[in-house]
Amino acid sequence: MKIIFTLLILIATDIVFSENGDTINIVTHNKTKVVTDPSKGFNAYKSWSVFPSEDIKYRRAILYVTYQCPDSQRCGEWDYIDNIYLRRRGSVNDTALDIELARMISPYGSRFTPDWKFTWKADITDFSFLLHDSVEIEFNHTGYESNTDRGWLVTLDFELTEGPPVMEILGFEKLWTGNFPYGDSKDDIENYLKPVSFENKLGADIVRLRILQTGHGMDDFENCAEFCNKYRKIYFNNELIEQKQIWRECADNPLFPQAGTWIFDRANWCPGAMVIPDTYEFKITDSSENTIDIDMEPYVNPNKPSANYVFSSYLFYYKKPTAVHDLTIEEIISPSDEEIYSKDNPLCMDGKVLIKNNGSEPSFERKIIVYGFGEFPMGLTFISDTINPGESVYKVLPKMFTEQPKDGKGEFNIRIKELNYEDEYPLDNSKTVFAEVPPVWDRDIKILYRTNKNPLGTILSMKDNYKNEYLGWKPDKPDTLYEFYFENLKPGCYELTIKDTANDGLDFWFNPEGGYGYVRVTDKEGKLIKAFNSDFGSGIRQQFIVTDTPAVKEDITPILNIFPIRNPGKFFCDIFLNERQSVTLEITTEDKKKIVYKKKLKKFKDGMVDVDISKVPDGFYFVNVVSKDKTVSKKMKVKRD
Repeated sequence: MKIIFTLLILIATDIVFSENGDTINIVTHNKTKVVTDPSKGFNAYKSWSVFPSEDIKYRRAILYVTYQCPDSQRCGEWDYIDNIYLRRRGSVNDTALDIELARMISPYGSRFTPDWKFTWKADITDFSFLLHDSVEIEFNHTGYESNTDRGWLVTLDFELTEGPPVMEILGFEKLWTGNFPYGDSKDDIENYLKPVSFENKLGADIVRLRILQTGHGMDDFENCAEFCNKYRKIYFNNELIEQKQIWRECADNPLFPQAGTWIFDRANWCPGAMVIPDTYEFKITDSSENTIDIDMEPYVNPNKPSANYVFSSYLFYYKKPTAVHDLTIEEIISPSDEEIYSKDNPLCMDGKVLIKNNGSEPSFERKIIVYGFGEFPMGLTFISDTINPGESVYKVLPKMFTEQPKDGKGEFNIRIKELNYEDEYPLDNSKTVFAEVPPVWDRDIKILYRTNKNPLGTILSMKDNYKNEYLGWKPDKPDTLYEFYFENLKPGCYELTIKDTANDGLDFWFNPEGGYGYVRVTDKEGKLIKAFNSDFGSGIRQQFIVTDTPAVKEDITPILNIFPIRNPGKFFCDIFLNERQSVTLEITTEDKKKIVYKKKLKKFKDGMVDVDISKVPDGFYFVNVVSKDKTVSKKMKVKRD
């Protein structure tokens, strides 16, 4: 059951009837218009909201963050830090808490279409005990870009699952928080990351350290800290707990393509992604004195140090887990319709689920996971390995293709069944998500693969649900069109994958020398079934189903690709249609009020069309292909460097 409350309306009456397992949604910012303040470098959007009373306990708290383009304006252009803070509880007269609940990096959005939007999420359960009664939530948008013609509409949705906490919270304290210099011998970062000592005055059994850390700046020595891969060490009572590279791979981002250098790996963050916190748990005793310390990899810029790391970190004091035996289904990665898992979906082969042991003892007994769509007979698999307390593990759900809803979408259910003991909190032993299944394609298909100028790094493959490989192709000829014809495929599930070892797909604006390529799927008559975006980073995959009675829905929308998407006014348009016809290629200014280029293409089906608008001013333009069926538009940028 989901209970949704409107802000500033009394909620006590509604909550009386809520029960464990129910979800309560509090929307603190609803399509809030967000722009920069170039005079300060940040712009704060505060909102007082009414959360459930202290009587309501939370099992879990998830923050959903949605960005979309503003009406009549473009999306924000740059990758800026966006912080979500809990500023105060009670009233404006209460002491400021200034707690960073989550950190987001805005996407490169200048080429997003007006109807674009995307939703991310962050687990903020550690802070859930603070989300009661009147709470001030702030969305802080940093940056210096223009605030007159671009920005975002931002929605913050707090989903609170009612139920007993996994562990009783006793208190918390703020540790290292701030913007700390890196590489400056006169102002070393270790002056800010000093060891923290604490006594267990609250009688905790466990302390949890939670760290958000991202590197920024691009100095003149090693491009630190945004683009330099440095390690961090965590010590507890002088014992090294972990040495970790403060680094994140970005080319597998599910939000693709973006206008900027979205594929470049960075210091623990990616454009258009939520920053993932690091958490560590330590057992302590009532009388113990403890020390936690962080050391960054030594680094000195001898020239002009300008790098920095942005920290926020907290220490939470907990009692031991309430339950001895408590397995929880944390996430269903696939099948799922969540946008953050879009590169793993839709699927008809093995699924994936994240399971956590929230009990105080290891879970090593043999258990069954049952799953399937709706009321269909379910598949099953086993958990036979040990899951330690607080540990999360990914599990494979095999042979998904045997369970498919007839209408191609529906509710997917999963449940853990205990064989050796009774789980002490069974409400989170099951989970449901909405998911679509892969499309049904013809038994006869053609795969068209046009290589770019660097073909050696790209691998095209296709296999079926029995791991039989139908295609494993690594061509060596640049700018070459290959056609692969598959006739009379057997009914079942198939997966087509395109992987690029250079992580820049078949087309990336920052590397125009790499050229342009594409992958398309057509039926045997050459009519389009699927076209893949060439700017895909590290790779994409497409699963599809073949049956005896296929119901293929052809993609009749004209394909329009522009290369390079950022250019000095000279470029080509790759256009594909299902049948020969007369079409119009038209280019307008960004406001669509002026046509700067127009060309009639008679009896045209597919090919490259050279365009020269080099006399127009720098800026954004819309390229439109008008066919008898539809008009398709792409946004591009004319920029003379």
